[in-house]
Amino acid sequence: MKLLVIPTTDWVGHPVPNRLNFIFDRLADRHEIDVCHFRIFPEKLMDTDCNLIAMDTSSMDSVKRYYIRGMHSHLKKIRAITPNYDAVIASNILPTFGASLQSTPLIIDYLDLFPQSAAAYFFPPFDTIVRNITSFIDSSNLHRCNGIITTSNRFRTHLSKKYDKPIHVVPNGVDTTLLKPTNAGDIKKNLGSPVIGYVGSLENWIDLEWVIRNFSHITEQYPNASLLIVGPGLHTTYGDKIKKMAKGINVRFTGRVPYEQLSHYISAMDVGLNPRKPLMMNTLTMGSKVLNYLACGVPVLSTNMPEVETLFGPNEGVFGYQNIDEFVIGLSQALNRSVDPDVVKDYDWDKIADKYEDAIIEIIGK
Repeated sequence: MKLLVIPTTDWVGHPVPNRLNFIFDRLADRHEIDVCHFRIFPEKLMDTDCNLIAMDTSSMDSVKRYYIRGMHSHLKKIRAITPNYDAVIASNILPTFGASLQSTPLIIDYLDLFPQSAAAYFFPPFDTIVRNITSFIDSSNLHRCNGIITTSNRFRTHLSKKYDKPIHVVPNGVDTTLLKPTNAGDIKKNLGSPVIGYVGSLENWIDLEWVIRNFSHITEQYPNASLLIVGPGLHTTYGDKIKKMAKGINVRFTGRVPYEQLSHYISAMDVGLNPRKPLMMNTLTMGSKVLNYLACGVPVLSTNMPEVETLFGPNEGVFGYQNIDEFVIGLSQALNRSVDPDVVKDYDWDKIADKYEDAIIEIIGK
């Protein structure tokens, strides 16, 4: 098949690989995969086996201005090239609209609630305005598409109430060849014990501020506890905010680390955090973070997210919390739980890519 991918962000410049990166770099060995390259970040941080089609030649310090400024040229180019493909797989609200106006089969990768995630980059009252505008465009895209691929059964149920479309569930995955129990080296140096860690982007839908605010309660039980926060701040000031909040506690911020080195940092953790705010987009799905921890043999403390609890529980090394008392109890249980990395073997990206390929074929009938 010849496929065009419209990704959520910069395909090779984003500091954190997206699920579409993992899937389509694998499918590129047996299909012709072209990717719209939104050059938001100035550096190239990842290699790819896909063909990049430049949408814009200049990066910007603001993702908001980037898409608004480039909207006309992006839509024009996407409308011009889509007839050349067997299908378009899209995961980006505004550029997807251009593809939705063409006859080429359109599949939307709906990995989270796009209007809610778009609004997270804005402060009131602009967040409400953005949510309303993007909700209208998003709904139009979903009504026009040929099918939807989403990340969980819970998300499929939510979408099926509004859209009479084929909806396939292909969950997020993990690269088990790179993420596995590894020697942490000197990473634990100067950190106390236990090491409570977080891996991922520092953005507004994450609830690390709750952890930092309640850290004194944690150290009542574990006086030498420390935080290891691995990941970059991107398009908001959330990272700066939590760094200011964390002054005075034992914490290390590493910023971005190359994906190839991530297992060393996760293996330095005694417990991995999945702290999410009570937003609908967080309750419908489960990101790769939980899988990454488990693949490295690290137990997980997660805010009570229904999809996480459906797939994993204490026997697999995942413990939920809603308040500080449950957090401390869960921490104690997690520290006494050994995790078998094979618990995520069915979520390896190689298997996920095969499922994704099957979903595309079924939707477009090839």
